Amino acid sequence: MRAEQDGATALIAGEGALPVEIARRLSERGKAPLVITMRSDTDTFHGIADPLIRFRYPKLSRVVAEMRKHGVRSVIMAGFVPKKLIYFPALFDPLTLKYLARIPRDDHSLLAAVVDIMESNGISVLPYWHILPEFLASEGQLGHRLPTEKEERDAEYGAAVLKVTLPCSFGQALVVADGAVVAVEALEGTDAMIKRAGSLVSKGVLVKMMRPDQDLRYDLPTVGPDTIENMAVNGLTCLAVEARRTLIVEAQKTLDLARLKNIAIWGLPCQCQ
Repeated sequence: MRAEQDGATALIAGEGALPVEIARRLSERGKAPLVITMRSDTDTFHGIADPLIRFRYPKLSRVVAEMRKHGVRSVIMAGFVPKKLIYFPALFDPLTLKYLARIPRDDHSLLAAVVDIMESNGISVLPYWHILPEFLASEGQLGHRLPTEKEERDAEYGAAVLKVTLPCSFGQALVVADGAVVAVEALEGTDAMIKRAGSLVSKGVLVKMMRPDQDLRYDLPTVGPDTIENMAVNGLTCLAVEARRTLIVEAQKTLDLARLKNIAIWGLPCQCQ
């Protein structure tokens, strides 16, 4: 991608394996990124970041300053960042507070605000799925087994519900069991939602999709081995994800674990416009 070649690339790295894999891919291309993160396990970026800067608190003015200092022309945003941070304004700098004050507090608007800050400072936001296209889920059977008829019905019902709720921007996933919605993702994130569903019924299908008009440069739904492990612990037996708009991180490990736990993985038809 041209933007990636025209100057240094930065990676704003949230939690999870995805940012690490992106940094590794860029490093292998000879373009190790400037990594900016609040993660505590910064050793995971050893040898694949150039350099690494850890922030204790989210301060966008310093993020922009560091990017300018290192000649950054493009940025990738990937990984999980707890959205409950927006309820602790004392952690933010004036630039961040300025943007938070004028937008709705939903996922879509928050991420769009960060993108706006980057682009207003001449920094292009890159889509990370271009770097690892093989991580994109395809349609149909992805795991070792097909969903049962009941699991497929629950997955289709969950997809129909998400088509209605996704434009409201409060979550990308839900759990359906026996034709009823057990839990809907909100601020807590998918893993916490799965645990909540397990505490209620300890069975069901996890359905994960993306808002139809979402910007594909950031916040694609992501699943991986931790998702499968969490599902197994909480009694969920099928994972249904939107094809071409969901990333499967550590795909082989995810599929192997799904086989071990007898969890079906199913690619739903893409709902892109």
